[in-house]
This record gives sequence, structure tokens and C-alpha cells, in this order.
Amino acid sequence: MALKPPLMELPIKTADEGFYKGFAKLVTITGKLLVGALILWAVAFPEQSGAVLSGINSLILATFNYWYVAVMAFFVVVCLILAVLPASGRLKLGHHDDKPEFSNFSWFSMMFGAGIGIGMLTFATAEPLYHWGSNPSTIQGLTEGSSAGNVREAYVWSFTHWGLAAWAAYAIVGLSLAYFSYRRDLPLTIRSALAPIFGRSLSGTTGHVVDVVAVVATVLGVSQTLGFGVEQFVSGLSRIGFGD
Repeated sequence: MALKPPLMELPIKTADEGFYKGFAKLVTITGKLLVGALILWAVAFPEQSGAVLSGINSLILATFNYWYVAVMAFFVVVCLILAVLPASGRLKLGHHDDKPEFSNFSWFSMMFGAGIGIGMLTFATAEPLYHWGSNPSTIQGLTEGSSAGNVREAYVWSFTHWGLAAWAAYAIVGLSLAYFSYRRDLPLTIRSALAPIFGRSLSGTTGHVVDVVAVVATVLGVSQTLGFGVEQFVSGLSRIGFGD
């Protein structure tokens, strides 16, 4: 059975002029409205929004906790396989004659400056302290919370959260974007990574929904990380006598 040729074109209607030139207005404006509505809701009704969002978060954790662990482990395995296999491990994420636009140092600098650095600065301390008080081992009665015997377990669960699993998730998204955008010449959007599954239907409503969800999730995720960083920075200034 012959394989279908890979999708090499995914037309998306974008604005030809004006403020949104080069962007899909439906995706951009919808994303802005959703994020703006959430911000206004949180500012105008902080207690209500906090309770609702906390309830949704608890429901997600209670319903999809096993699924989350399995998916993260799957991402780690996929990344290891892709790295070990010569066909994928040595694959250039671009055309054969393409040259890198940025050096490795520049890429690492941009990566850590885009939110990951703040997350690591904040949670390098916050995460172990949180798990030192309570973690799956304390829940099972294997260790006692906030004791010397729980220090090792606190770091074990911190590394589980911020170790290979987290970086595997970042790598999966980055690899999919790079491969389909720079090797298949598809648009640099999340929908392009789903092209093998949904095909040309991603040019329409299906693709718009995917991109809107991706935009909102990214903005809210980065905003939360930056918020933790700002809070920590302000607390540090207050601690040394500024801003009292």
C-alpha cells in the first residue's frame, strides 16, 4: 500500500494590510477577546473567579491525573527514541542547505529569558519546600512531612516534575513546530503539527480552534510564570528595604 505524499501546503487566510497584516484575524481577535475577558473577570470578581478556576483545576487533576502521568512518560520515551534513531536523531530541522540563524548560546538565552528562567528561579526553591511538607510518600505514610527524613523525597518529586518529563513536553512541541514549519514549509502554528491527523481541514474552522486554544493557553501559562517571577522579585526588594 503506497503512502500518501506528505502535506506540503496549508493555506490560512491572513490580513493583507493594517495592524493584523500577516495574521489570521479570526484567531488573533478571538484569542485577545478570550484572554481579555478572563483578565477582566479576575479583576472585577476576584473571589468568584478564583473559586471557579480553582474548582476547574481540582476537577482536572482528579479526573486526568493518571492520564497526565502516562502522557508525560510517553513524551519522555518518544524523545529518547527520536534521539537514538539515526533517521530522526540526525534529521535537520530545515532544508538541507539551511544555516542556523542563531547560535546555540543565543537560543539558550532566549529560551530561559522567555519564562522558563523565571519558573526555574521561583520553583527551584518553592517546589522542594512544597513537597517537603507533603508529597505522595507522606500521603502513603512512608515519610513524615516537614522532617529531615522527607528531604530526599521532596527532591525526588521535584525532579519528577521539573526533570526529564517537563523538558520532554517542551521538546515535543518545539520539534513538531520546527519540523512542519521549516522542513515541510507549513505555517508556524500549532495546527501545522496536527497536519498528519486532520489534513487540509486545518485550513478552516478546525485549525482556527486549535490555534485559539494554543494562543490562550500559552498567554495564560506564560503570564502565570511571569507573575510568580515578579512577585518573587518584589518580595526580594521588600526584604532588603525597598518598597516598604
